[in-house]
Amino acid sequence: MKRIIALFAFSVLLLTGCQIENPTYPFRIKVTNPSGVAIQNVTVEASVDVPGYREEAYFIGVTGLDGIVEFEYDYEAVFKVLGTRGENPFTHIGCGFIKLEPNKTVETEIVLLPYDPSDPGC
Repeated sequence: MKRIIALFAFSVLLLTGCQIENPTYPFRIKVTNPSGVAIQNVTVEASVDVPGYREEAYFIGVTGLDGIVEFEYDYEAVFKVLGTRGENPFTHIGCGFIKLEPNKTVETEIVLLPYDPSDPGC
């Protein structure tokens, strides 16, 4: 009887200790002006800034009324974030980086500034 109880306890420990965890990597980007006011309708791109990146490591979305856009990825990564407003050329631009963490919604804020064609990019 003691062997059966010990075997059962060992089986329970083995089964609970070996579960494969599939973490998620949600992230949220808020776009504001220099005064901190949220800006809606900003196109936000998040991508891995490495040559040969995976196709699924690219996200694009538009901020809502609260100036926020949300995404979720399946792996730990560092994304380059680009926020733009207007067409070619942009009228406003902002950028930054975000490092994802497992099972935690990571947030970053991008400040949108007027785009200067003589100083393109971020």
